[in-house]
Amino acid sequence: MIQFFASGMSPLVVMIAGAVLAAALSFYVSNRVLGWLSVVTMLITFILLFMIIGGEIPNPQTFGNVMVEDDFAAVFQLIFLSVGLITVLPSVKYIEGDRNQGEYYSLLMLSVAGMMVISASTDLITLFVGIALTALASSSIVAFRKKDRIAVEAAMKFYIISALSAGLALYGISLLYGLTHTLQISALASSLQGISPSSPSFPTAMVALVLIIAGFGFEIAMVPFHMWAPDVYEGAPTPVSGLLSSGSKKAGLAAILKLFVVALIAFRTEWAPVFGALAILTMTVGNIAALQQKSVKRMLAYSSIGQAGYMLIALPVFAAAFGYHGIYGANLQVFSISSGIFQILTHAIASSGAFMVVAIMATNVSGPTVDEFRGLFRNNRLLSLSFTLYLLSLLGIPLLAGFDSKLLIFSSAVGGSIIQGYSWLIWLAIAGVLNSAVSLIYYVRVIKEMFSDTESPVTKYRMTGFAQLSLWIATVATVAIGLYPGPVISICNGAARALLALL
Repeated sequence: MIQFFASGMSPLVVMIAGAVLAAALSFYVSNRVLGWLSVVTMLITFILLFMIIGGEIPNPQTFGNVMVEDDFAAVFQLIFLSVGLITVLPSVKYIEGDRNQGEYYSLLMLSVAGMMVISASTDLITLFVGIALTALASSSIVAFRKKDRIAVEAAMKFYIISALSAGLALYGISLLYGLTHTLQISALASSLQGISPSSPSFPTAMVALVLIIAGFGFEIAMVPFHMWAPDVYEGAPTPVSGLLSSGSKKAGLAAILKLFVVALIAFRTEWAPVFGALAILTMTVGNIAALQQKSVKRMLAYSSIGQAGYMLIALPVFAAAFGYHGIYGANLQVFSISSGIFQILTHAIASSGAFMVVAIMATNVSGPTVDEFRGLFRNNRLLSLSFTLYLLSLLGIPLLAGFDSKLLIFSSAVGGSIIQGYSWLIWLAIAGVLNSAVSLIYYVRVIKEMFSDTESPVTKYRMTGFAQLSLWIATVATVAIGLYPGPVISICNGAARALLALL
């Protein structure tokens, strides 16, 4: 037993065991017990991951050359678990009285387990298995209420898009295998070095590159592959919308980092400008579309699309730094990836917290409109103040986590712009700042409604202890990281170095 808990594989095994146990006990114990089982499972996994990051459990540990539990995997797994915990707490009220409670908790934990597999994968087939597990479990949770036509429609859209994106990515992976005869991410990096633009294999490699960008572009709702996200987020049960926005999309970003920073680094001069253009397009389209939304769920969906554009900045900056020799280039490599991971982390916390507020207020699947937030502060102080902090963090207001992450990711673009041939990176920082200014309009519009006076009666929303705990976790994390980001940035630096160690 001691040897098991000293193993790097133990977090994943604990999550899968919890998922199986929740399904097995669903006919014998109450909803509250199943909720506690899920929470305890995630807390045990949290402890194991902190032990891995802290060095109490040795890392990195490899498993059959298909997975590695290192700081990169552990940090992303902490992000997924944080989102899962914030999602599962208010779910106790959401599925109260449902006869399929065990299946709900089991699918939720399996979805998180699939994300954990993605972050630890060092083999493309294992990566694909993690994506498939996450997609199947997540689409099943979206359609959990089988008689809800809107939710079932959203689940079908999500399932079809997941299948399409997986098919495109798998076709690209098969082309890479045909060129290199390996599926190991590190081996791909060295094997593809010999393919130059004059090589007969170069066109095939470029087709594979395009297919992989398209496939994973769907996964993270990157423009122009984003149109499914608002409909699915709006139709899904609101706690699950938070899991999709803050969990599964971040798993897709973890996969993209592994593929392009490691496996496809040989083609960095080809994909760097592509991701630069897509980053600007994604943040711009997401923020402008969010301005026009009356549904808060759709607004948050488009906001998460815009936030994905900020996260993509890390890729072209890393490409610039990788080709720049000396200490500046080496430091910028770590800084760019670390900033991207930090942005992913802060958005995951604030976004999942925001969706939980909407879940508490939701009286129907599509959730509340902006007008329904008018006067919310009068009778719902915790909801109003916490939602305000989440929105301000997403906006990037100082002293909150979102400000630190945006400052770092935009600074990395400015730092990369001094490298010869990459002066255009400065436009990524400019576009990021301008889009943050645009997002001010729709974030502040909701905040203004919450604190406005109204003569109409304001609903007093009743929250369970679990739901309040979910809000407090997200709120404390948002404020604490904003006030004291040093330890978290240090952890993100360790994750970036672990990723670069695969090269």
